[in-house]
Amino acid sequence: MVMFMYVRLSQMREGERGVVVDIQGGVGARQRLLGLGITPGTRIWVIKSSAPGPIIIAVGSSRIALGRGIADKIIVRRER
Repeated sequence: MVMFMYVRLSQMREGERGVVVDIQGGVGARQRLLGLGITPGTRIWVIKSSAPGPIIIAVGSSRIALGRGIADKIIVRRER
């Protein structure tokens, strides 16, 4: 039996990988993330998550810096 753990992107640690399952935000936040290539089904890898400062993730060959507020709106299924 496989169990999935869903967390907010802001709760993930450096080196963790996952798949975006939902974006809990308004139209503006969704459009911004869509423009960056972050949509449900997107695989991500957390490069930097230590405070202070932005969370840096890899999406494909791109590196994206997200503020903690927007990262808190992204729900991710952790991969083990």
